[in-house]
Amino acid sequence: MYRSSIKLFTIFDIEVGINYSWFIIFGLVTLTLGTDFFPNRLPELSGWSNLFLGMVTAILFFCSVLFHELSHSLVGRQHGVPIQKISLFVFGGVAQMSKEPETPRAELLMALAGPLSSFFLALFFGGIWAIFTFLVPLRIITVPMWYLALINVALAIFNLMPGFPLDGGRVFRAILWFFTGDLKKSTRIASSLGQVFGFALIFFGFLSLFRDNWVNGLWLIVLGWFLQQAASGSYEQLVLRESLDDVYVRDIMTTQVVSVSPFIFLDELVNDWFMRYRCGRFPVVDNERIRGVITIHDVKEIPREQWSTTRVVDIVKPLDTKEVISSREGALEALRRISMEELSHLLVMDEQKVTGIVTKSDILRIMRIKAAFGGRLRP
Repeated sequence: MYRSSIKLFTIFDIEVGINYSWFIIFGLVTLTLGTDFFPNRLPELSGWSNLFLGMVTAILFFCSVLFHELSHSLVGRQHGVPIQKISLFVFGGVAQMSKEPETPRAELLMALAGPLSSFFLALFFGGIWAIFTFLVPLRIITVPMWYLALINVALAIFNLMPGFPLDGGRVFRAILWFFTGDLKKSTRIASSLGQVFGFALIFFGFLSLFRDNWVNGLWLIVLGWFLQQAASGSYEQLVLRESLDDVYVRDIMTTQVVSVSPFIFLDELVNDWFMRYRCGRFPVVDNERIRGVITIHDVKEIPREQWSTTRVVDIVKPLDTKEVISSREGALEALRRISMEELSHLLVMDEQKVTGIVTKSDILRIMRIKAAFGGRLRP
């Protein structure tokens, strides 16, 4: 989801983006408001005016969703949960957490922040509706404000449903966690309830289809499927984090790193390095200064007939700080960075020196080994 998002801006050091699927729901909401909701309530406006009003209202609705997610994020940060990104997508919004809350109280407060913010916005839009209804009557403002007040109430109530990973499901998990003291067990129970809730939505969706209510039926089915998958994935993600909790980059990195000179030609690189060492990437080093990492994919982008005249320095990309990690970092952080930044590897550097390379395959390999031995290798 985050990898297929378009960055919009950064607020409170949190990157905000929109997933490509967001344009689907934005278009549907705009059309529904502009061709049905507003024309029935504001018949005096032209078709284009209603459509424009629908677009503005849809934007304000998604601003409400963003406000909801920001509330989660800021409260989470106060309780030690780093939030790097927020993405708006077809079903609303989601904030990227790099780790779980450390206490049930932090989980509870973070979960409640979203619905409370939506209720606050409902009161805010309701207040504007009241002003332009009783003090300065202006229906072009009261109608969209009434819609926004109601939709924020609906957003808050829906998110309070006990289907993990919805906010209500997280509240339920926090309560279980408080009484059991076991986050993994609490997540498994909350996740199971979330899957049941998702299947229930799918069931009611099919009932709606049989009653010829195709639009609501299809939406319930798709939403139920998404929640069911999200609930299952949330538990799997927690298990993944636990499996890597005691693994560090130094435990899994490749330490015997062969580097190449930036001044050799690509045909020499292929024949004397890629073919000889059977490795898919090499650091490019010039007088102990790292220039970057050259990969097979970089070479394949260059026509074969140009390999004899193209040097490594001509195509190697400058090293980005996102591609570098310390050997003291956790394997989970390495996996998160590789996945989020769409990288094939991370260069391990300590005290300005290259000490190794870690790839996604290295991380997945240790996960499989730990799974075979029951999760933990250390006593």
